[in-house]
Amino acid sequence: MILAEALLLGGAGCVAGCLISLAGAPALAATLVSGGIAPSWFRAGISPGPLLLACLAGLAVAVLGVTAASRRAATVRPTEALRESTGETPGSRRVWSARTWWGLGFLVVALMGMGVIAVALPEISTVPVVYLWVLLMPIAAAALLAPVLTPALLRLLTWPWARGGAIGVLVRENTLTMVRRTAATAVPVLLTVGLSLTLLGALETIGQARVAEAAGQVRAGHVLVPAGGSGIDAAALERARSVPGVEVAALSPVTVRRTDDFGVTEDLFGYATAPGPLAATTDLPLAAGSLRALGRDSIVVNEAWEVDVGRRVEVTPEGGRPVQLTVAAVVEGGVGGADFYLDASRASGVPAELAYVRAPAEAAAALREALKGTGVTLLTRDEWAATVRDSDQGTSVIGMMVTLGIAVVYSCISIVNTMVMAAAGRRRDLVMLRLAGATRRQAVLSLLAESIVVVAVGMVLAAVAAAVGFAGLLAALTQLLPAASLTIPWAPVVALTAAGALLAIVATTLTAGATLRAPALARAVAAE
Repeated sequence: MILAEALLLGGAGCVAGCLISLAGAPALAATLVSGGIAPSWFRAGISPGPLLLACLAGLAVAVLGVTAASRRAATVRPTEALRESTGETPGSRRVWSARTWWGLGFLVVALMGMGVIAVALPEISTVPVVYLWVLLMPIAAAALLAPVLTPALLRLLTWPWARGGAIGVLVRENTLTMVRRTAATAVPVLLTVGLSLTLLGALETIGQARVAEAAGQVRAGHVLVPAGGSGIDAAALERARSVPGVEVAALSPVTVRRTDDFGVTEDLFGYATAPGPLAATTDLPLAAGSLRALGRDSIVVNEAWEVDVGRRVEVTPEGGRPVQLTVAAVVEGGVGGADFYLDASRASGVPAELAYVRAPAEAAAALREALKGTGVTLLTRDEWAATVRDSDQGTSVIGMMVTLGIAVVYSCISIVNTMVMAAAGRRRDLVMLRLAGATRRQAVLSLLAESIVVVAVGMVLAAVAAAVGFAGLLAALTQLLPAASLTIPWAPVVALTAAGALLAIVATTLTAGATLRAPALARAVAAE
């Protein structure tokens, strides 16, 4: 019978989900196209195959969940059932279950992964889409460990309420008595707050690290950038160089293909530029060699190439033939930047993507005047650094925001569902309060206070999980950029957190109010 109910309800949910997806998929596709993640021709088509697979997956999850719960209920002894019906005493329930060991396993894997990345592969932390999976591990561990961590948090959070009157004592004892119920209702809040805080904080921290690195590696006070997407042509560069006191280092984009010592072939992105102006306008952190040693038969590489100065490397320019080049300098790794630099003669005729400009204050005004009508914009170093962050992270930000949006929507649905079921399951407690003389307002207030405690538990667990993730992220970023610091966009984080808390409180209040209405209360009293 239980399996039949699960299949019936699961089937109804699957049908509703498929209908919603028919309207939601085109909207999501439009978002991906506008964000540049998908090509302009991308459209969300309607195919029965994926919808059928989604329905089958939903039904499978429903059946597995019901089966697991049924088997667990079947193993409960009569005395344990009586104890459950009258409430558990703190510590009487065994919380060190398989779930706890899974939680510890996730935590160990997360800590080990962060340690390995921070020590050996710090550059992974600069790719949000990849490092996302490392950041999610502490959140998963906190969710699995919630039954173990919740009692201590409850004692701490409700300690002031122990002396706050009858309702305070009642809330404290109820939450401590039913630890598993409290932990289960806190997990959706943990997921909502944890995902919002971790993902948004990681994106902002990585973005600020990119800005700091870009600004710190440019000695020039200004940067030329094209107003459109066609690049900076030779005529505009000549105008800029004709202004007295101005020194220009034009960087033309170049792509080469390289096969390393292990036979792995990869495409690398870099710039072709003149070595003298590049050395004068930048402050690249060199591990060895000199930028001024760059020539037509040499190359400047970053540490990811794992080669020494003076070594010969073979690269194949896009659309060209393989060439042997001597390594003139090695640039230390960072959170961004080019993979290599070639001499300007290797990209003759290619428009510059940008140009670093050293100019005194009086020359900057003359330079702006000279560049009018060329389609080139003169930015300050800080203004340009901000654009570097946006261009480097544009698709990553939108992709992660789409992921966060879907996850938060599911978490909010789970918050409402869990709170409604928890409040509805407390009907007997509410009835007993009313029979004991509590007013309707006091009964609802006690349940509302419990929901506030549950939300607080979820927020604290989320903050702890996020702190673990941020510690690993900063440990890796500081290997690349010692000045990297944690930056959290508090406005959206607080907004999402407040939305989750408000949903929990409203769901609990409305359910408790409906339970205590006169007809429902009369039926409940008669049943008791």
